[in-house]
Amino acid sequence: MAGIVVGWYCGVDMLQISLLALFSLLAMLMGIFRGTPKWFFGIGASLFMLAVGMFVEECKEQEMSAPWSNEKLSYHAQLLEQPVVKGSTVKALAALVADDSLSTAVRGKGMVYLYFPRSVETEQLKIGSNVTLSAVLSPFRNAGNPAEFDVERYYYIEGITGFAYVGRDEWSYEGEGELSLQMRALRLRGNVVSMYKGLSFEGDELALLSALTVGERGDFPKELKESYSVAGASHILALSGMHLGVFYLLITTLLSFWGRSRLAVILRELVTVLLLWGFAFVAGLSPSVVRAAVLFTLVSIGRSLHQDASGVSSLSFAAIVMLLFSPHLLFDVSFQLSFAAVFSILLLAPPLQHLFGLERRGWLFRYVANLLILSVVAQVGTLPFVWYYFGVFPLYFLLTNMVVVPMAFLLMSLSVIVWILSFLPFLQWPFVMLLKFVVGFMNGCVTLIASLPGASLSLPPVGVAGACSAAFLLALLSYAMVNRRRWLMLFSLCCMISSLVVLFMGQENRYDGRYLIIYNNKKNPLIHLVAGNGLNYLVSTVPQLDAEYEYSSSPFVKREKLTEPLWVNGEHCDSIFALSDGLLQFDGLKVRMVDSDVWQENLYVHPADIVLLCRGFLGRVDELVEAYPSSCLLLDASLYKRSRERILRECSALGIEAIDISESGAMMVAPSGDKFTLLPLRGK
Repeated sequence: MAGIVVGWYCGVDMLQISLLALFSLLAMLMGIFRGTPKWFFGIGASLFMLAVGMFVEECKEQEMSAPWSNEKLSYHAQLLEQPVVKGSTVKALAALVADDSLSTAVRGKGMVYLYFPRSVETEQLKIGSNVTLSAVLSPFRNAGNPAEFDVERYYYIEGITGFAYVGRDEWSYEGEGELSLQMRALRLRGNVVSMYKGLSFEGDELALLSALTVGERGDFPKELKESYSVAGASHILALSGMHLGVFYLLITTLLSFWGRSRLAVILRELVTVLLLWGFAFVAGLSPSVVRAAVLFTLVSIGRSLHQDASGVSSLSFAAIVMLLFSPHLLFDVSFQLSFAAVFSILLLAPPLQHLFGLERRGWLFRYVANLLILSVVAQVGTLPFVWYYFGVFPLYFLLTNMVVVPMAFLLMSLSVIVWILSFLPFLQWPFVMLLKFVVGFMNGCVTLIASLPGASLSLPPVGVAGACSAAFLLALLSYAMVNRRRWLMLFSLCCMISSLVVLFMGQENRYDGRYLIIYNNKKNPLIHLVAGNGLNYLVSTVPQLDAEYEYSSSPFVKREKLTEPLWVNGEHCDSIFALSDGLLQFDGLKVRMVDSDVWQENLYVHPADIVLLCRGFLGRVDELVEAYPSSCLLLDASLYKRSRERILRECSALGIEAIDISESGAMMVAPSGDKFTLLPLRGK
């Protein structure tokens, strides 16, 4: 793992990796000879594993690295998933197929998203369809807005390199291609969802059932998803290790009567593995499900070969095997959360069970206690990751898991029965009705818990160092509690409390200043005024659009714990700022928003510190500079591409420096008396 991290962040080349591997092998050879210190071999082995991690990471980097062309090229592609209708477009994940003439253009661009205009022709597209297209492939790039979702990193880890918008007359359907194993699995998953619809499941019931049993989350309602997140049950919606664990437990329980002989154990584990992979196939062979299936397969192999095999060892071996084939998984959030939860359960749950003497208790007490222990241990193990990525901690997670985990087990068991009885409708109907009740009850309980006061605690943002420190202190506290080291427990608790106090105090004093942010928003200009004490405004030239707020400024508002911003798109004047005739005045700062030619009128021309050229500006730069000779020129992302290119050419000819928001990302403007400071926010 250390080698993958070094390769990811340091960018070492093959020569450096080869030298490190050679040095490590020499150290290992020296450690074999008599008379040399034994630690030579250990250091050499550690450095060799470091080199292996760096090697697999570098191989992956070279595989996905390829030059991008701004020219329109022709490609052959095969659709890997069922196309999804998004308004007036059809979105489809496709694999590019190279021929002799396109080998260079396709290299490193294996999977891309294609966007087709919705038409009669797109209705025939499905998994496995072959198409020929002509388009400009573009890599994913973050907008550079603060606290935004890192799309570059996400798609890079998933192995999806770019996207392309295909014109109506720029593609053609070439028939059905040969289906891969995963394509067949995805078709089967679609058939299962269609079966649910045929059984009168719809709305929230269909969304939960599809997500929990086969991992289909395409139509999951936003409000319901938010409720599961606030209640601390979002892990239920991501089909992964927990669901395979439930299925694994169900199978092993049903097959426990086979006995404990060597042959019985081998046969039981073989049947278990086959059924696990059958479930994974029905679930579409998604990466998270495959990872979990590989993990439990290795656990089963370990149990069949040596019944006392360590679960931690099997987990570690599974992680190493998966990272050798796909090193970027190490940076995948679901991979980190899954392994952190399972590792903490395997490491901490048995000692805690022994500590509380559960083996001497009744079955009901053991069940409730085990459920509480597993919930707490899993939450503790994933807390550093949840804190770093999401910044929210569900306070009622114990109550949620007491309800959700048994319901999930019952729901998945009933779903399997419904699948089996699909050819016997008269026997299937009672189980369908029971399944509907369980799904509705589960959604209702989660929604109720999420609506309780103080359902979630917003945590101050932390970096990588803060998350690692939190993980270390939690590990130290867990060790102290399990081994009953009171002084160590007290020390770790004091360190944790002190750190939290410092973080929360810093959070309160962090955003007292007054500033504005010009977002990188391609549809319309969007300016965010933060006036201190949580007061903030969103200024634009158009009425409020939910999508713009949701993707551009909402993440920043949530991270900074600001109040809901007031939307301003016309004349405005209060004690905070004034907006009149496109002139925004805030703390002595004057920003001119130019989206038409009205600025040429004398009434409209006033001194300004910043001139923001927005969509609708068609004038000449020299005339603009004459009206605003000392202003800082910013090009809003809402400008059309041709307009932006023309303005940049004119600025270059006049020797004027202009900042292009679409390239630089969002900009923060901090007024200070008669001056102001511009600060790029990409990655902040």
